[in-house]
Amino acid sequence: LTEKQATSRLVSVAQQVEQRETLAIQYTIELRTMLRDMPVRDEIREFLFKTWAEVLALSAVRDGPQHADTITFKRTAADLVWAASAKPHRSDRALVIQSLPGLLQRLRQGLALMGIAAAAQDAQIKVLTDTLADAFLSKTASIPQAHIEAMAKRLANLEDFIGDATLGDMPLNADNIEMMLGIDASSIHVIADNGAPVDEAMVAWAQELQRGTWFTLDHNGSSAQVQYAWQSQRKQLHLFAATDGSSYLIQLRRLAAYLQSGLLVPQDEEGLTLRATRDALAKLDANPERLLD
Repeated sequence: LTEKQATSRLVSVAQQVEQRETLAIQYTIELRTMLRDMPVRDEIREFLFKTWAEVLALSAVRDGPQHADTITFKRTAADLVWAASAKPHRSDRALVIQSLPGLLQRLRQGLALMGIAAAAQDAQIKVLTDTLADAFLSKTASIPQAHIEAMAKRLANLEDFIGDATLGDMPLNADNIEMMLGIDASSIHVIADNGAPVDEAMVAWAQELQRGTWFTLDHNGSSAQVQYAWQSQRKQLHLFAATDGSSYLIQLRRLAAYLQSGLLVPQDEEGLTLRATRDALAKLDANPERLLD
């Protein structure tokens, strides 16, 4: 089962899901760091942290972090911050008016990439445009252009600044599966972390499961025979393939909870390979002539 084309395809998707979730967290952390000392309105902060970080992550996974579209989306974040800052000078206000149509178009492109419907796009864009309009009348401090340029440059090379130390627990969204490659996710059961307490020893066990091992999985009241097919590079995502063609993508701590509660039980403690070897040796002992075939 671990070598089947469908399973290999899902492994590829799962890797991209993990990569996207990881990047979304990284982009959010980086944006929070860059905006920490900037006078940026709450509406803009919330949009960048909760929505635009996801746009950047999805674009980076689909097309690459240095693809022209991804770089454009990164620059859009910096342009939005500048456009929403106070504009005490007439020349700055004129520049915003001139650049606004292009900025809004890029924002809509990013929202469309996320699969956000037109009506929902309109609602988000209205919040942003209201904030931009208010910035024209604001008496608060403006953001120096040098800060904006530094932010844009850092975003463009984000991957050079981020390390594993910034990563926290990754949320797993079932909708990401279908969005990533446009595949039918009806046969994929996504079992995400739910915050339930679990022994750290069980987490360690979950990280050391052997590929190819068979388990009995009890999920939502149904029992399935599944084979452990894959784990992600950071061991946050784990894939089990069932004989009926369905798959189970389980996040680490939820996997540990299933092991701890007996919802996931190894079928054979000695392992399939060891049992097959022992059976083969027994058959050869009983019928040595098999070696001559």
